[in-house]
Amino acid sequence: MSGIAWPRGLEKGPRGRVRIPPALWGVGLGLLLSPWIGMLVLTARGRWIALGLLGALAFPALLFFSRYAVEIILFASLFIPFTISTGSQSPIVASLLLTGLFGGLWLLRLVFERERWPKAPAVIPLLGFMVVSVISFFWSEIWRDPMIPPWFLYRARLGGLGVMLLSPLALWLAAAHLRHPRQVDRLVGMFLIAGAMGAIQILAGRTLFPFLNTGGLFPMWLFSFGVAFLVFRPMPAGLRVGLLLMLGIWGWHVMVPGISWISGWLPPIAALLVVVWLRSRWLFALVASILALMAVVYWRPLQFWVFDYNYWTSGTTRLEAWARNWQVTREHLLFGTGPAGYAAYYMTYFPDQAMATHSNYIDVLAQTGLIGMGFFIWFLAALGREIFQIWRWVRSTDHQARALVAGLIGGFAGLLVAMGLGDWFLPFPYTQTIAGYRYTVWGWIFAGAAVAMGRYYRNLRLQLSHAAWIQRGRLSR
Repeated sequence: MSGIAWPRGLEKGPRGRVRIPPALWGVGLGLLLSPWIGMLVLTARGRWIALGLLGALAFPALLFFSRYAVEIILFASLFIPFTISTGSQSPIVASLLLTGLFGGLWLLRLVFERERWPKAPAVIPLLGFMVVSVISFFWSEIWRDPMIPPWFLYRARLGGLGVMLLSPLALWLAAAHLRHPRQVDRLVGMFLIAGAMGAIQILAGRTLFPFLNTGGLFPMWLFSFGVAFLVFRPMPAGLRVGLLLMLGIWGWHVMVPGISWISGWLPPIAALLVVVWLRSRWLFALVASILALMAVVYWRPLQFWVFDYNYWTSGTTRLEAWARNWQVTREHLLFGTGPAGYAAYYMTYFPDQAMATHSNYIDVLAQTGLIGMGFFIWFLAALGREIFQIWRWVRSTDHQARALVAGLIGGFAGLLVAMGLGDWFLPFPYTQTIAGYRYTVWGWIFAGAAVAMGRYYRNLRLQLSHAAWIQRGRLSR
């Protein structure tokens, strides 16, 4: 697919009957029923009926747009601030809702239409992690401490389980729906557009685009793909200068006003260094030297914010948080305390001393135990191996492929660093809430993009090998 396919016009079916596309059925029924839906919304009981009717009308639209599911989810995460209240401080964001809807529809197609299941080394451990997450949810209730009330904080635990299931589902959606590198290029294009809008806001010093989401690991993915495009892809000089200027503005933003937030600037630097290492060892030495020189020039503020300030506000509390978490986790090593489960123990035994874990690795261990952690590490190792395998295939091919894969490798390296610093690949309901899915979904989508690109280039190599074998057979005759 090289572009967007618009709805086709009315077609004539068998015996000359007019065949109306499902999308037009949905629009027509929506126009006819909209006055009635409006009246139902005015009553408390009628709101649920109205939601049911809207859901039924949305189903044809979901069918029609399902081929663009990944693009729509990523667009929603960047530009659509719509949320649904859950009665707590943890709302359901648009990207989470769309992942559930499109993911459910894809799973139905797997069953009834025999859609192809994405095959990759990272898929099996990820499925195991999902199964362990479900087991740990009920296991933690069976082996619950007697001092903790039954199903204590169950809403937050259900939210944590939902995120643990929907995040891998986003990966599978990307792996199944992305069939060509051009589609991955469109995803990166959305990030660059959002980055340009964010740079304008930084220069203006105020919020110009309140709908824009540039939280979490946005700078890391922006730097990873932006630098990869700069050093690998040919482009007009004006566009190159504009991209370099945008990255410079973002670099200043995360390094000067945001210097106290280490996980805001260290993962982008890690991604940057990995990408330039893939491009050239000389370029890597140059960039590393510039970064080292900047560290020497700004050593005094860097020493205060990175070493002194972070040591007292995060370094000591980080060690204390790990020790506190171990007091709970050591009693639940097999399957953990369940999704968001250790919060119940914190609030019961030491509510005045409970602290975030400051590490996504420890967070996964506490929630899913050694078995879940084993599957999670297996998944990360398989995904990393897959991405580097793709790089071996594309490093001598076209510039577009090399830029995309180099960006994926840099982003993956930065993600591993960020998870250790306390930024999130799996959002925790009691810190960033499940609304954090809005910016954790990026890592899962790009992981799915790596699986999809691996399948694409693997098939391409097989086709080229087969064509070469046929050609040799013809010449031998």
